Amino acid sequence: MPLSRRALIGLAMNGSLAGLADTAAAQGGGRSAGDSRRGHFRAIVIGSGSGGSVAALRLGRVGVDTLVLERGREWPVAPERPVLGSAHGITDTMFWRRATARWPAMLPVPVRPGTGVMEVSQESGLDIACAAAVGGGSVVYTGVTLAPPRRYFETLYPAGLRYDAFLHTCFPKVRAMLGASTLPGDIYRSAPFTHSRVWDRQVRRASWRTFPLHSTFDWSVIRRELAGGAPLSATVGQSDFGCGNGAKKSLTRSYLPAAVATGHVRLRPHHEVVSLRPRRRGGYLVGVHRLDTDGSVVGERELSCDMLFVAAGTLNTNRLLVAARERGDLPDLSAGIGTGFGDNGDQLNLRSQPLVFHGGSQAAPSASAAFLHHEFALPPLVENWMLPSCEALPAVVSFGVTVDHDHGGRFRYDRAAGRVHLSDWTGDKSAAAASAMHYYSTRVALAKSWLPGNVGGANPSLTIAALAEHALAGIVAAGG
Repeated sequence: MPLSRRALIGLAMNGSLAGLADTAAAQGGGRSAGDSRRGHFRAIVIGSGSGGSVAALRLGRVGVDTLVLERGREWPVAPERPVLGSAHGITDTMFWRRATARWPAMLPVPVRPGTGVMEVSQESGLDIACAAAVGGGSVVYTGVTLAPPRRYFETLYPAGLRYDAFLHTCFPKVRAMLGASTLPGDIYRSAPFTHSRVWDRQVRRASWRTFPLHSTFDWSVIRRELAGGAPLSATVGQSDFGCGNGAKKSLTRSYLPAAVATGHVRLRPHHEVVSLRPRRRGGYLVGVHRLDTDGSVVGERELSCDMLFVAAGTLNTNRLLVAARERGDLPDLSAGIGTGFGDNGDQLNLRSQPLVFHGGSQAAPSASAAFLHHEFALPPLVENWMLPSCEALPAVVSFGVTVDHDHGGRFRYDRAAGRVHLSDWTGDKSAAAASAMHYYSTRVALAKSWLPGNVGGANPSLTIAALAEHALAGIVAAGG
């Protein structure tokens, strides 16, 4: 008998994916006591973020025996621990295998290395942040669920991918699964969102039209925070490292529990993939390290599969594939793998606003945005934002996602060090995006009466998941 929707949601809300897997097995999913020792699967999915969770669900729905490997741990909803850490309370659970905290406006204090929720890789000319948790980036990002405009999508994918198919099928399907919605009026009018209302007024004075953003924040939890019925997290700007009180609708509440509930999908946290190579009888061999919470390796093994889906995020997908190609393990991989990396044109801009008091703290969810298509050399999407550790300052923050198709970097394999790194990123590759944000901020100030390196003018999560939905639909239709 299949799980009811109510049972599925209840288990997901409690963060009990392991319990859900046991329930699914008991109802015919077929998980045996020796399951953890199994070495072969029809499909292996590496990563449990926006791409991996979609792959897991769609494979599970058509009965494909699938294993999801995730290097990070599962963080269940735990109201007594509303955040995993913040600029005001740095903890050992924030960072992935780091001995020193590293985050914008955060002091570089010592931390105990372990399997924290965020990896910050110091690459040449650029820090790359990527999640390390069951649910991937959905645990840590700011919830914006936005589709890129047609003009930029079609430039990125000039042949093969039809924007109308994404507009009418893939994007709505992902939004519905995630439960994304715009900020309700009563929350928008509350004190922690004063900065959002100020931001809207200022951008409109500069003659730009703002629009509400779809978000995966849970407005019922936000209301409980506002009413004093839940530990404070999102309403005081402390959400970059997760919201333990359930204020985010992460993938652990949608795609992943639905995948496990099929009875055909298993999830193994704290399993880090370190190598890929072909299997002699066809398929692939996947080298895995089993990790302890301090990041130490407590076991090693090699798994096998017929189909392999690498969805480990930009950084770690490139690390795995470039290394496999250059070591000769998968020599036939395209030379294009590892090229075309970009920072999605991300820029932060903080503008002082001493004449309007926003209440002493600012909420994390992004309320609104504006597309500026024609004003600057690079067209940016600007979003109402909150900068952690600056939430009490008399300032308004904008986050820019600029459309930049010209500046990219390459991942290369360092044979001596045995690692893949970003080799040719320099500060000038971000200069055009920074310039666009500077001129945007100047114009606003004057008007105040006193899966390429760029998604095309949007936060990438929705597009990643939609591309995965599109790809898996084709794979399933073709029978694998």
